[in-house]
Amino acid sequence: MMRLFRSALGRQSLWHFSSQALNALLGLAVLGVLTRSMTVEQFGLYSFVLTVLTFIAVFFDAGIFASATRLMAVADGAEYWHARAGALLLAAAALGVLLAAFTALASLAVDPLFGRNAGHVLLLVSPLAIVFPLQEMLLSIAQGSNRIRFLSVYMVLPRILLLPALMVMALGTGVAIEGAVLLTLVTTAVSIAVGIAYLRPRFRRLRGQFSILRVEMREFGRDMYLGRVIDGLTSGLDKMLLSMFHGMASLGFYTVALTMVSPIGMFSRAVAVSAYKRFATERRIARAILLGNLAWCTAGTLLLVIACEFLIPVFFTGKYSASLAVLPFLAAGVSLLGLNGPFHSFLAAQRQGRSMRMMAVSTSTLNIILNVSLIPLFAMTGAAVALISTYALNIAMNLHYYRKHITAIEGTADA
Repeated sequence: MMRLFRSALGRQSLWHFSSQALNALLGLAVLGVLTRSMTVEQFGLYSFVLTVLTFIAVFFDAGIFASATRLMAVADGAEYWHARAGALLLAAAALGVLLAAFTALASLAVDPLFGRNAGHVLLLVSPLAIVFPLQEMLLSIAQGSNRIRFLSVYMVLPRILLLPALMVMALGTGVAIEGAVLLTLVTTAVSIAVGIAYLRPRFRRLRGQFSILRVEMREFGRDMYLGRVIDGLTSGLDKMLLSMFHGMASLGFYTVALTMVSPIGMFSRAVAVSAYKRFATERRIARAILLGNLAWCTAGTLLLVIACEFLIPVFFTGKYSASLAVLPFLAAGVSLLGLNGPFHSFLAAQRQGRSMRMMAVSTSTLNIILNVSLIPLFAMTGAAVALISTYALNIAMNLHYYRKHITAIEGTADA
């Protein structure tokens, strides 16, 4: 593991990991303000609204983000890079306009379907749904071009802006659900504007860039999109089912527990993001990356579960102690997710879209079946069991397709 840290990749990964850690601490502070200013049910409703927005946004992809990451990884020359970034951002903005319009329409069906008073909030914030594709595109551009320092700073900026804004609101009129969601999206929009200004995209040669993008989407992005759509059916499904069958309080407890275990996957994501450009030209994942990731996921899970016995009552008060019951199970699931990170990044960089689509179909099907059958009966525990089972299958399939791919590469090289 120390060998990994001493390498250029290790230094980039540590930089990105530090950014994720800071972002997690800021997120903890944001949730602290929200949970102390709201009832458990109100916080659950806030989480539900953001879950619905994220769920809808998954379907407005069209394979463009996976394609953008690869295209930026192979872009040569500063002039060409800026022109490609400009075209990609315009395409994301167009998707964002469609997403905003669909969100406004979908808001009319939320209350009749889920029986929650969330429809008017979704309608209010629907114009700001444009931030989701733009944010995803900025992340894709930064990852593909290996601008890890920009990516690291950009990731923490929304919460740096959000935290003081929420504190002012809490000290003034109090934190209302509508205001909290609006501030979350507005601070994201401001961060996007700062990120675009820093990257300085150029809107030239758009016809040629759009033509290249269409080819990449047809040859690679389409498979990734189909997998993402199927995978998107599970995005937030656990939270929506919890709110439907067990109320907003259960969702509030689950959200806090899931937030607290999310740092387990940080190092894995940092390595996967930092290594993407390198993975595009390598034949296999370095042994140091795999062993370092395994050590982090194992040790991190054990330490975090122990620490949360103290952290949750301190940051969220005793009214969220019910989160501790499900936390060890969620930690195990997120640990398995972390183990998947390097394999997922490698296969994506190698344009293994069909393999990733098959994984998405298999794991999402299992996830949907387990969530639908277990959550009504076992609430948060059922959701955690579904999470563990899904990522256990995912790591098994990742290993299968990874070995199959490197065997094919070595066979071609020998021939």
